[in-house]
Amino acid sequence: MTDALTPPQALEYLRTLSADIREAAVLGADGALLAGPEGLAEPARALLAAAPEADELEVATAQGSVFAARSDAHALVLVCGRFALPALVRFDLRMVLGDLAGVGSEAA
Repeated sequence: MTDALTPPQALEYLRTLSADIREAAVLGADGALLAGPEGLAEPARALLAAAPEADELEVATAQGSVFAARSDAHALVLVCGRFALPALVRFDLRMVLGDLAGVGSEAA
């Protein structure tokens, strides 16, 4: 077990991994915004609520993609440009969810 990232640290770390991230948010299990812009909180909650059984989500448009991943304790939602590599973004989300929980790569 490793030291857990805080929600703001998790967003900062994700931004170092990809220049394609436009917006990002961390939500708690209860849907509370833990880090990120307030304007992203409600759309993030709606996206996660639309697929309650999904651990990962990806929505693509002509302008870009939205990615989400969740664990029992946190959810991460990223709004990315259209050049983001989906498999890499999903991998990064799973790794950072593990880092939030303090388990690192064991969570993947």
